[in-house]
Amino acid sequence: MQAIAYASDKCIDSQLLVSNLIALFEQRRLNLNRLLSGTGIFTQDLNEQHKISPIQLSKLIDNAQKIWQGGDLAFLLGQHWLPNQSGLMTNGLLCSRDLAQLQAHWLKHHWLSQPWLQGWRWQTESKQHLLLALDIGAHKQDRFFLELTLSSLVSTYKRLRHESWQGEFSLPYPEPKNIEQYHKYLGFQLTFKQPLCVISYELAMTKKNFDMANPHGYKLASRQALRGLMAAEYKVGLPGAIRSHLIRHDSQQLSLPDISERLGISSATLKRRLKEYHTSFQQLQDEAKLHRALYMLAINGESNLAVAQQLKFADSNNFRRSFKRWTGQLPSQFRDWLSQVHS
Repeated sequence: MQAIAYASDKCIDSQLLVSNLIALFEQRRLNLNRLLSGTGIFTQDLNEQHKISPIQLSKLIDNAQKIWQGGDLAFLLGQHWLPNQSGLMTNGLLCSRDLAQLQAHWLKHHWLSQPWLQGWRWQTESKQHLLLALDIGAHKQDRFFLELTLSSLVSTYKRLRHESWQGEFSLPYPEPKNIEQYHKYLGFQLTFKQPLCVISYELAMTKKNFDMANPHGYKLASRQALRGLMAAEYKVGLPGAIRSHLIRHDSQQLSLPDISERLGISSATLKRRLKEYHTSFQQLQDEAKLHRALYMLAINGESNLAVAQQLKFADSNNFRRSFKRWTGQLPSQFRDWLSQVHS
């Protein structure tokens, strides 16, 4: 049974985001034929067994953004993520003890409801950080999926804790024109033009008990979600699988032929499969190196030279140029941002 999803594989449960998107368009009396045009998705097919591919999802979101007016579509969908779009994860999220348990549950089972994302945690002296990256190659709609995810987090926290979200969001694109929507749905602690999407919050937030905490219910829900994940035909997208390989084995400096061999396909086939996802091995390799560099700079406070040596750059200047190309800023500027976030 294949665990890695290619761009044409039917791996996304249409009962979650897709059904809610269609319902929202019906509520606003918007043209469903335009929304579904060219997607190969038909309303009569939407049922518990129906799944769509990343290619279909990408086309659907493209259509939706062209039709929808106001710039708040992803935010509105995020507001309805719990319980309407979280699927098998719902009960575990509702029964979570606190933010730390909720985050762990989401990271373990997110493929069941948000397969377009990957997440990694790191912790500093006073803060918890969650780094998000796109899994199924939805780079054309990166803003949409990040807005959707962050909105779902804020609304879920508010529902479970009955207070506003107090964390910060760092986003990897320029400040958008619809900044008022960001303030409305995400708050005011926002920074743009950052290397990657990072959620940051005080460690004290992770231990604040949720009002609906239910240890027995959480245990049962976790088992149910795990069974669902184990039964799923696909458990990660191809870009996500490669990125994980590169990050876990960064010291080995895996090449495209190395990854091809591990996946049991030819290098030419891998290149073609990644092109279907609108990405490349070089891009994923750069992302993995950036992820590792950010970790070393943020957690270990290492120098440019130390990072360059560990990532196998010729020298620190070469690393600085690459970091600038990846992020649009120098390592020193990233450190300045870190000092502001941690203060």
